[in-house]
Amino acid sequence: MADPVTTAPGPRRRGGSAASWIGLAVSVLAVAGVVWWASMQAPPRLPQDGGEWLAALGAVLLYGLATLVRGERWHRLLTDEGATPSRRDTHALNAVGYMANNLLPARAGDAVRVVLMAPRAAAGLRTVAGTLLAERVLDVGLLVLLFVVVGYGLLGEVGGDEVEIVLLAGAGLAAAAGLVYLLVRRHERAMGFLAPIASATLGLRRAHHGLRLLGITIVIWALEASVWMATGAAVGFGMTPIEGIYIVALASIFAMIPSGPAYAGTQDAAAIIGIKALGGTGAQAVAYVVMLRFVIVLPITIVGLVLLITRYGGLGRLRTARA
Repeated sequence: MADPVTTAPGPRRRGGSAASWIGLAVSVLAVAGVVWWASMQAPPRLPQDGGEWLAALGAVLLYGLATLVRGERWHRLLTDEGATPSRRDTHALNAVGYMANNLLPARAGDAVRVVLMAPRAAAGLRTVAGTLLAERVLDVGLLVLLFVVVGYGLLGEVGGDEVEIVLLAGAGLAAAAGLVYLLVRRHERAMGFLAPIASATLGLRRAHHGLRLLGITIVIWALEASVWMATGAAVGFGMTPIEGIYIVALASIFAMIPSGPAYAGTQDAAAIIGIKALGGTGAQAVAYVVMLRFVIVLPITIVGLVLLITRYGGLGRLRTARA
């Protein structure tokens, strides 16, 4: 079955999708819990001197660099599928997608990236969606490995309980994926529909291509860990590289839970758990969460909004893409 480059928009669903409402409910509960807990802690300590403000600036710049590397990985996935995006559009829409994820629930930024990229890359919607699936496979696989090795093998008791949870969840997801694969294989029509979506992920089996993208993914998460370490330094909570990898892996796994815009609540709770597990105080954990939001949400949201308005039709186009 051919994968069309464009499709006519279907009727808009009333009340939003179930996933959006579930994500919002999860975020509301998680944010309420975080706020209640934070209200009982000592006042947070924000950057106090030039060195700490420099660390905060460094965290923002490192996050920008990590975003550029992510854009380059997406560009390679797209071109490997025969798409022809410009590198400028790839990086710009990557930022727009992050912005939309920060403003809209249910990872709507992914839908925005697919809808806006498909016509510009002369590719089908399912083909572009498949490259995002390949991104998730690379990220999740590496994150689970890092979390288990660092959290359990190197930090000992730190995060021990979470390791078992992650392993059980990973085993459940693997079993579910295997069952879906077996069911789909029995239906030729379903295979034809899903083939463009699965193509980029299956392409990772090619040694040269897969290893190159794995190497890029390792660079991405090394930069992400540096962001979280620099954020800690900005609020007076230093981390070793091992601790930085642990907390970013823990928070990123929590961020997979359906939630509202900007992973509100789930990522905050994970950061608090991680800081406490590493020996930080409640006040340090609160300060860390506040500074982390400033570093990884505010700048990319502003950049994405500017790009959306100047290059891709503004907020009206964003609403159309989400619908």
